[in-house]
Amino acid sequence: MADHPRQAYEAARAFSAFQQLLCDMNPEDIHETIPFFHHTRRRFDHLEKAAAADSHGRLNTCRKELDFIRRRERCVDVLLDLLEQGELPVRIVHNDTKTNNVMLDTETDEAVCVIDLDTVMPGSVLYDFGDTVRTMTSPAAEDEEDLDKTFMRMPMFEAVVKGYLKTARDFITPQEVSKLAFSGPLITLETGIRFLTDYQEGDVYFKTKKERHNLYRARTQLRLAESMEEQMPEMEECVRKCFQTVNG
Repeated sequence: MADHPRQAYEAARAFSAFQQLLCDMNPEDIHETIPFFHHTRRRFDHLEKAAAADSHGRLNTCRKELDFIRRRERCVDVLLDLLEQGELPVRIVHNDTKTNNVMLDTETDEAVCVIDLDTVMPGSVLYDFGDTVRTMTSPAAEDEEDLDKTFMRMPMFEAVVKGYLKTARDFITPQEVSKLAFSGPLITLETGIRFLTDYQEGDVYFKTKKERHNLYRARTQLRLAESMEEQMPEMEECVRKCFQTVNG
C-alpha cells in the first residue's frame, strides 16, 4: 500500500511512464510468461470448478464470498470482450503494479524506476491501472481480518489517477480512459477470485501463515471491490476531471 498521496502519485506516474517507453514495441514479440494471467473469465470458471469439486470440504465456510462473486459475473467479460473486438489495444504492460515494485527516493518520494520485470507481458494498460488502484488505495493489509478497516480512500485514488495520466495522456485512448475507474474493482475482484480459488483447492499457490489465510485475503479484496463500487460515480467523475485537466 501507499502511505500517502505523494507516493501513490509517483508510483502511478512511474508505471505509466514504463508503459509509454514500451509503446513502440510489438506485443507479439514479448513472451507471455504466465498465460492468461488477467483472463478474468478463466479465473471465474476456475473458481466455479473448485467450488463444485470442494476437494477440501471448505465450501460451507465461504458461500457468502462465492455468492458475492457470482453476482458480479457480468463484469468479468467486459475488458476481455473489448480486447477481442479490437476496441482496446493490446500493449506491453507490467502486471504487478504494487508500491514495492517502484523504487522511490527516500527523501522526496520521487519515483526513480520500475523493478521486478518477470511479469512483463502483452495485455491492457487497464490491468496495470486497476492493480495500482487495488494496491494503493486501501489503508488495510491484504490479509486484514477486520473488514471495517478495508475501504478505498478517494484522495489516494485521485493521486493514482493524476500520476498515471501525467504520462499516459500521451498514448491512452478514449476507450481506455472510459474504463479506468471500472478497472479498479474488476482487478480487485479478480484477485479475490484467485485467493478464494486457492483456498478452495487447499492453499496450493499462495503461501499461507495461518489457518484460512487465503479466505481472509479473499474477503479483504471483495470488501475493497465493494467499497470501490459504492464510490464508482465519484471515481468516474475524478477520472473525467483529471483527464480534462491534463489535456488543458
